[in-house]
Amino acid sequence: MDKKIPSHELIQPNLMPCKVARLNFAGGYGADNAHRHNCYQIFLFKKGGGEHMIDFNYYPIEDNSLHFVSEGQVHAFNSTEETDGYVILFTKEIVILNSANKFIFNDFPVFNKNAAPVLSLDKVMYSLIENVILMMMQEYAKQNVYKENILGSYISILLMQTKTVITETAAYKSADNTSQELLQRFNGLVEENFVKYHKVNTYADLLNVTPNHLSEIIKKVTGKTAGDIIHERLILEAKRRLLHSSISAKELAFELNFNDPSYFSRFFKAKTGLSPEAFRNEIREKYKH
Repeated sequence: MDKKIPSHELIQPNLMPCKVARLNFAGGYGADNAHRHNCYQIFLFKKGGGEHMIDFNYYPIEDNSLHFVSEGQVHAFNSTEETDGYVILFTKEIVILNSANKFIFNDFPVFNKNAAPVLSLDKVMYSLIENVILMMMQEYAKQNVYKENILGSYISILLMQTKTVITETAAYKSADNTSQELLQRFNGLVEENFVKYHKVNTYADLLNVTPNHLSEIIKKVTGKTAGDIIHERLILEAKRRLLHSSISAKELAFELNFNDPSYFSRFFKAKTGLSPEAFRNEIREKYKH
């Protein structure tokens, strides 16, 4: 029987669509099972230690840093007992319903994949973000008829504050608004169609631009080619399915719309350095799946 990546239903229907708490890594948090959540998460680390795996990318947990995990992403911690901070869990709806910017998720670089999911903060910004979270914790403990509205507004403020940091980075400032918009549309189409379409030309047609223009803009904004982004999404999906199932490489190739299983295996190894089966064994051993 296939295993599935554990999905923790931390936000329950008809209950408060937000939680905020102090992180508890007492005794360390050794390589827990890779899992996903039915909500978004923001981690503010006061004291670093260890690493955080987000969709098979590994980020050191550093002092004064923010980590963002989107709904459905696979993640796991390998931390130390000194690791300290806070976590906010929330649904998209609580933010949109209580934000002046109804397109805040479309505009937020981390959630539309225009920026990395980890952000280092200076002392001033760390203090500002921590104060917002502390106010959220106080509100969360109350029985207030407007509690949900207030918490949603606080998350909106937090996102907008962190967006000011992200958009000041050299990588983000190097791209104009038109380029950022094209990247956002391209990412959306890839997310919807990566199994069906593997070619840059197809996405260029859907975006009504030439393949060369698409590749040039994507390279300018991200440092990656359009083909790289398509391939990364295919590899991510392959990794997710290898982690939680006993599917063979041949079956996986057909599920991801590769006509030649041997080509898929070569493609996977070229991108990861491992065969599909070797990757499955390594990731399950590391995260005890």
